[in-house]
Amino acid sequence: MIVFAEVLSRYVFNYPLVYSNELTLLLFPWVIFIGAISITKSEGHLSITFFRELMPKKVQKWMYLFSKAVMLYFSFYMMISSYEIAKAVSQQVMPVLRISKAWLYASITVSFLAIMILLVYQIICILLNKLEPPREEDMLHDLDHDH
Repeated sequence: MIVFAEVLSRYVFNYPLVYSNELTLLLFPWVIFIGAISITKSEGHLSITFFRELMPKKVQKWMYLFSKAVMLYFSFYMMISSYEIAKAVSQQVMPVLRISKAWLYASITVSFLAIMILLVYQIICILLNKLEPPREEDMLHDLDHDH
């Protein structure tokens, strides 16, 4: 919407919006990483389930649990790393908006914290047998009914 407003302002009214580039730069990571939270919640990540589905149910559960643990480790690493970067650039100010560049990296920190919370919840559900590994047929069925 901001980019559209910039194009409209610049080419129709011949009056460019000076803040649009920085605002787009700032909001883009927030939108992307909020999408990552949504994908994690809905189990929408890409996965190869062929080999897992060949295994007995108990092994499938542990493979699914292992994949969640790997995602949790990665999320923790990303959260800590992005926090360190945000801290390092916190004194740098975006020239037009006059806000800290740390807000760019805060989107990663916040989103991976939320993803970690979701993953811990999903791991608990797996251990309590309240969440089963999604089957390929179920995922394809969901795709067919998204229209």
